[in-house]
Amino acid sequence: MSRLRKILREEYIGAIAIGFLLAQAIGGIIGVILQPIIDYFENRGRPQSIFAPQHSSFNWPSFILNVISILLHLLAASLLYYWLYVKKSPETVVAVHSPVTDDDSEGPHE
Repeated sequence: MSRLRKILREEYIGAIAIGFLLAQAIGGIIGVILQPIIDYFENRGRPQSIFAPQHSSFNWPSFILNVISILLHLLAASLLYYWLYVKKSPETVVAVHSPVTDDDSEGPHE
């Protein structure tokens, strides 16, 4: 798993994947914002009569699915970012011990 993480981080494949997921989320946000506006203008132009009533209900299932898709893209991007760049890989710490002599503890000599 650490080898895969190293490849994704060093070859910039992980950064490209995160960028793609964020672009998908931004596209979904734009779609969620524009869909009610498009529906409004489509319904406004329809002729109104007794036989063709105006369709003014909001498409909640489509809206909810788009919001869930956006949240999943953002969750995947944030988890990938955390796994690749924020989480520290365990490294072995080697302590270097230098013995203290009596000459070092007295301070600088003149």
